[in-house]
Amino acid sequence: MRITGYLFTFLILLICRQARSAQHTDEDYVLVVHSINFNETWTHQTYETIQTLITQEGLQVKGEELQIPIIKDTTEILNKLAYLREEYPLPPRAVVCIGDPAWLVIRPLFDNEWKGVPSLVCYSRGMVPRNIKDMVERKLDPQEAMVPTSTIIKGYNAITLSQPLYIRETIEMMQKMQPELKKVVFVNDNRYISILTRQEVQSVLEEQFPDLQLDVLSWPQLSTEHLLDTLTTYSNQDAGIIYYSWYAASQKGENHYLIDNVQKMTNSFSNPPVYVINDLDIEGGNFAGGHYISVEDFNKTVITYLLEMLKGKKIDNTHEHMAGTPRTYLNYQHLYRHGISPSRYPQNAVYFEQPPTFLEKYKVQIICGIVILILLMSVAFLRIRLLIQKRKTEEEQREKEKIEEANRLKTAFLANMSHEIRTPLNAIVGFSNLIAQGECPEENREEFCKTIETNNELLLQLINDILDLSKIEAGKLDFIYSDINISEMFNHLMQVFRDKTKPGVELICILPEKPYVIHSEKNRLMQVMSNFLTNACKFTFKGSITMGYEETEGGLRFYVTDTGKGIAEENIPHVFERFAKFDTFIQGTGLGLSICKTIIDCLKGEIGVKSKEGKGSTFWFTIPCEPVSDADSLTSESRP
Repeated sequence: MRITGYLFTFLILLICRQARSAQHTDEDYVLVVHSINFNETWTHQTYETIQTLITQEGLQVKGEELQIPIIKDTTEILNKLAYLREEYPLPPRAVVCIGDPAWLVIRPLFDNEWKGVPSLVCYSRGMVPRNIKDMVERKLDPQEAMVPTSTIIKGYNAITLSQPLYIRETIEMMQKMQPELKKVVFVNDNRYISILTRQEVQSVLEEQFPDLQLDVLSWPQLSTEHLLDTLTTYSNQDAGIIYYSWYAASQKGENHYLIDNVQKMTNSFSNPPVYVINDLDIEGGNFAGGHYISVEDFNKTVITYLLEMLKGKKIDNTHEHMAGTPRTYLNYQHLYRHGISPSRYPQNAVYFEQPPTFLEKYKVQIICGIVILILLMSVAFLRIRLLIQKRKTEEEQREKEKIEEANRLKTAFLANMSHEIRTPLNAIVGFSNLIAQGECPEENREEFCKTIETNNELLLQLINDILDLSKIEAGKLDFIYSDINISEMFNHLMQVFRDKTKPGVELICILPEKPYVIHSEKNRLMQVMSNFLTNACKFTFKGSITMGYEETEGGLRFYVTDTGKGIAEENIPHVFERFAKFDTFIQGTGLGLSICKTIIDCLKGEIGVKSKEGKGSTFWFTIPCEPVSDADSLTSESRP
């Protein structure tokens, strides 16, 4: 995971890097100042990351350890400043301080020798002592001796990167894995940062976990040997250990091995799991883990801000800047060895030393099984392929027949269209020429004009059907809805078709007493009814044609009944199919009823026919609708 973090940071550097117009000199450097030393894993990684990546920018990286915990008075602080002035007579390009105390100690340099040099304060805790004397004497009372870091750096070219301690989140995680938790044991030393952290832990427990007891194991109150002995007394059920730091000076007669290896020894001597609230390299199994911002995330942010400062970018320093995203990091084996059931492990954590999954454990067996399965499937595939090939051949034959049928229908359609269009055109052209050339007897002129008019209407209907068919094929049949007085619509149809019936045929219109007003597509309803009436007029030679509408459940039912020649029983299922034409001696394309069905389908209605050959037919359709208002409230069309 850490290698991945370095690679990611290196990629950021390559993207951000810009060509430089001049070579850097040997004195062009970045100075990293540590409050204590670089021995701790997390700060050592930060220093190495800066050294590795900033060197790629053509800058040197130098480091200084201030060893603040062992400073006894302000005189030693002055000696540190004198040393830095002598060691670095030329100001650095930028200064990175590991910890607030480091910046507080070297602040006088930014007032004089290093004035204007940008500085980045890493791992800031947000509060610092008012002065150096209070820091050396450990006067760290939050109310009296401490001030915000932002106040101290105000007026300087400096920003702070904070790594908050997620104490509450870590303790909540401990409670989930140890439901019987009653006591939190906090291991720390007497350094500046440790005292501040201990104060924060005490505050969190008092405010948010009042039922939990806090035991503080601190140096120099306890020796390292005494610390390890004390850890053996805690139960792994009701106690949880939080290790923060153990910076212990050598005491007379004390085992130096214990002091140098206290982090490793803590795990061996402690019965409960040992948690942390900052990244202390839990991959090795010495610690159970905790909720914190990882060193990798923090270092990415450090590099990003440092590069921006080196480019001269001004960064807002009125508040702290967060240095990464916190997550829960846990060592699976550490928890398991200390008696924590895996069923209690949180699901959204990042785990180290996690046992292999079922797939990883039985990878060889699974691969062998898959190979055998593939062989069996190959045999089955060959047999299935033969069946598919056979069905494919049959399907291709059916498709071929469909194509041939479509070509036949297309040819028939074109032939029919040419005949249907030529018939009215011949009549129109022929009678028009007779009238134009004056060869028409006066007594026949009216009859010729009527014939021309009839064929004009027939040709227009034919063209309209073809246009509607093309719109249906393109899926662009348009519908414009409006409020319609149905009774007025039928009165209009009555006027139009009264003169189109054959002699001796009566046209009847049956309407309900109360007119209905609905919201629908008037033109399309008129088109369907007109088609029904046109067909009735064509095939009815005596008797009557009756049209009307009536209320039905959920809508209205429209119908046209005639006493015409009717339809043979075997042809009724094909009435609404395209090009359905059962009498070749009657003009028409066979498209009208097919278009009617499409219109009614779009209106979410039903369409049908009842017919008996030689007795007549009834064409009907229904549409779902509700009355929108009284008919009298709308402006009606003129009635006959």
